[in-house]
Amino acid sequence: MLINIITVNATKPVPCSICKKAAIDTSHNATPLKTQAGDFFGNLFDTKDWPARWHCGNWTDLHGWLYIAADLLIFVSYFAIPILLALVVKRRADLPFMRIIWLFVAFIVLCGCTHLIDAAIFWWPAYRLSAFIRILTGVVSVSTLIALYKVLPDILTLRSVAELKKEIKQREEAEAALNKSHQLLVDSHEQLRSFTHILSHNIRNHASNVALLTDMVDRQGLEEYNADLFDKIAKVSQGLISTVNDVAEAIMIKERHVEPVLITFQEVINDVLKELRTEIDASKVTIEADLQVQSILYPAEYLKSILINLLSNAIKYRRYDVASTVLISTYTDENGSVIMDCADNGIGIDLALHGDKVFGLYKTFHPHKDAHGVGLFLVKTQVESQRGSITVKSKIGEGTTFKVNFNQKART
Repeated sequence: MLINIITVNATKPVPCSICKKAAIDTSHNATPLKTQAGDFFGNLFDTKDWPARWHCGNWTDLHGWLYIAADLLIFVSYFAIPILLALVVKRRADLPFMRIIWLFVAFIVLCGCTHLIDAAIFWWPAYRLSAFIRILTGVVSVSTLIALYKVLPDILTLRSVAELKKEIKQREEAEAALNKSHQLLVDSHEQLRSFTHILSHNIRNHASNVALLTDMVDRQGLEEYNADLFDKIAKVSQGLISTVNDVAEAIMIKERHVEPVLITFQEVINDVLKELRTEIDASKVTIEADLQVQSILYPAEYLKSILINLLSNAIKYRRYDVASTVLISTYTDENGSVIMDCADNGIGIDLALHGDKVFGLYKTFHPHKDAHGVGLFLVKTQVESQRGSITVKSKIGEGTTFKVNFNQKART
């Protein structure tokens, strides 16, 4: 039945004056190109020079409608694909190669237009418009090809979904292991903290008892050897108490939250100079200040302790062959962070030998009766408890500079 319908409706080619020409008209070859261009664009939608495709050639209904249906299906698909791409681009503005995506959108739309016009030519022979759309499609196609070629190396470096999933899985496993390690570290730290508190409390009590007992002994009623022995026991017990106190203080600094307050450097320096007046006068050390930054939000007791320890070290380890000076300066670095330098012209530290031990507990680098190796350790602990940092520069015989980075912006 379908064959009969198609046979009955078969369209015979209708002769037309254009197609019946025995020879091709070449008279247009002599027409100037400018005139041809003007005629082309001036009559872009004119169809009088061609017959409709149905009337040019031996088209059957089946052949013609297959051609038209194919063009229309391609046109619909070529219009739907760019719409989906545009939606993706709109919702995912972070996608790479956006320029390439938009070129593909234009290229596919123009390809769809060529198929739409090709189907329309069966009734509307707009061959000039078809040629214009095709050349436009060609230009955009070549532009897309060039752009794609330029970014091809970058595209080839993109990882596949499978690779990304594998990396995500590895990261999740690493994060789980890290969390487990972190928890073990937290538990271990808590146990160590409890043990340290108990140990320091018990040792302090026992050491204090030993010191008290030795003080109660009447040395005059003892032989010289025994009296000397008790003196040594008393000295050891006092040293033990001092050590326990130093450790306890370091622990408290790390665990205790001290509320920062707005203070001026000059105010704290004045307090420190009053406290160290005896040592300063005895040593004849000159203390100078160059304060480009006037104030800071910081625990006052920590800043005072830091300055006392740094100035005490500068006084203890001064040179005796030159006039001793210490310069305290404040300023901001290239990142805007507040810096405090404490620079002296003392005997210096051999950093090549002791560089990794400068801030260690009970580390001393020059013989001195008052050196305990605690001050710089406490300074570093206090600075780091406020998320700052401290560094040192020094040369033997030239002096030492301690730089404290408070890790905060200057206050205006």
